Amino acid sequence: MKTDTLLEDIKSRLDIIDLISDYVELKKAGQNYRANCPFHVEKTPSFMVSPSKQIFHCFGCGAGGDILGFVMKYENMTFQETVKLLAKKAGIKLSGYKFDSDLAEKKEKLSALQNEALSLFRENLKGSKEARSYLVKRGLKQETVEAFSLGYAPKEWRNLYEHLKSKGYEDSMILQAGLVASGEDRPYDIFRSRIIFPIFNIHGDAVAFGGRAMDDSMPKYLNSPETLLFKKGETLYGLHIAKDEIRKKDYAMVVEGYMDVIMCYQHGFTNVVAPLGTALTPGHLNKLGRFTKKVLLLFDGDDAGIAAAKRSLVLLYEYGFRSKVLILPEQDDPDSFLRKHGSDAFRLRLPKAKSMIDFILGLSSDKVDNIRTAIGIIDNAKDLILREELFKELAQKSGIKESIIRREAKKEEKTVQEKSLQNTSKHASLPYNEDVLLLSAIVSFPDKASYVFDNLRVENLHNPAVRKIFDEIRPLADKLNINNMLSVLSDEEKSLVAKLSLHPGFDVEKVDKNIRDCLRKMAYHEIDAKIGEAKSAGNLKLLSTLLAEKQKIGRGKDDRTP
Repeated sequence: MKTDTLLEDIKSRLDIIDLISDYVELKKAGQNYRANCPFHVEKTPSFMVSPSKQIFHCFGCGAGGDILGFVMKYENMTFQETVKLLAKKAGIKLSGYKFDSDLAEKKEKLSALQNEALSLFRENLKGSKEARSYLVKRGLKQETVEAFSLGYAPKEWRNLYEHLKSKGYEDSMILQAGLVASGEDRPYDIFRSRIIFPIFNIHGDAVAFGGRAMDDSMPKYLNSPETLLFKKGETLYGLHIAKDEIRKKDYAMVVEGYMDVIMCYQHGFTNVVAPLGTALTPGHLNKLGRFTKKVLLLFDGDDAGIAAAKRSLVLLYEYGFRSKVLILPEQDDPDSFLRKHGSDAFRLRLPKAKSMIDFILGLSSDKVDNIRTAIGIIDNAKDLILREELFKELAQKSGIKESIIRREAKKEEKTVQEKSLQNTSKHASLPYNEDVLLLSAIVSFPDKASYVFDNLRVENLHNPAVRKIFDEIRPLADKLNINNMLSVLSDEEKSLVAKLSLHPGFDVEKVDKNIRDCLRKMAYHEIDAKIGEAKSAGNLKLLSTLLAEKQKIGRGKDDRTP
């Protein structure tokens, strides 16, 4: 199966609106759809998707392209990985289609290696009475252990290493997987005498592992290092299990650790996730935002838990999430609270979660500082309606006039706007000159390409970016369409094409006139340059001929349909 045929088949089966809706919330805007861009922070939606053209473009950061480009950028995948994922979604079998990317092949081998390690860890748990007893003491049921694929790494130094070697894996690949370390003699296992918590990506593939010591050994928790498969700042523990329930309930509970997630699940709270030993990051929220824009932060009641909640709120509102906070008694985390008091007591606490305003106003005895903190969070919120609600709530609960609060917020707003202008200046729009308008005409009406190329000298185009695109699509002129056009362009060029598709810059009902006018003006520019050269050379005969030709162009009415 040829690549272009495969891509056409995928695009014929997958609609870009349906696909992107799995990642961001799209709203109808005329013939197109609009959303806050998932690739940069913005308060005013500038991310547009065209169902007729099956492309997207962000007028804020410049990202643009088709479904392939969107998934590659959002998921941080290679071309081959993206094709495989989309083919699976489209129900297309890839037999006969060969991928030759070294990176894709390496990731496939690493994934197989991780699954082999997972199988060994799970078998080790079955054979270890000590490890099983530890999990029972922690209150875990067997079905919970199986649901999260928990395992065990024995105290031997090379249990996993020798097993992987026996399966034919080379040292270099085992080291790249982050499961062993280099020793003076030979590699040795990183995880030893630990309960193993497999870490899965959103598709349910094992990508890394966490290990917890069963005694007082330090560190208590140990995670795999980052690899080609695993990025800590983009992975939420338990999301592969929780995603459907999160979408159903339209909110996610965010806790701090493995056992918090697992114990919540065991007690029937299945919309729970946790970052992996880090604060929440934009990468986490990009993943979570596919399923909900509402979060309940459920943290420990100690100083560290309160500080983590405050940091998380700043980011959550910046990325368009609504959030509440539930702080447990100081001596408890969700794991310990559920084991002590059970699911009913936990469920009764959930409605007592505080709004962001209530939580921030209660942070300290310094009322003014708390109010300023709340203003800062509100002012970064993407959701304009939510901002209005929060300003009113803050005024009501703080006792400060809303007009004063808004005046204070404007100072911060001005700074944010200045920064935004600086950040987006590099994405300033191209002038709609003849070069760009001709390209725009072809983008909107690919069947006009042959006429344009027959009447255009590409080398005379002044814009190097546009000239390069014309050179790349010239071989496709007789059979040009938006799909094969995008298939030969770079990401930056795709972005320009997507932008022109959504904003052509001319009246599309007068496309023929637009093309003729552009070609006529370009012919004027070309002959004016030749006239200048003839004058400089003193060639009066050539000058007379060129002037007559210019008059002919001016009088001519080319009514041929492009």
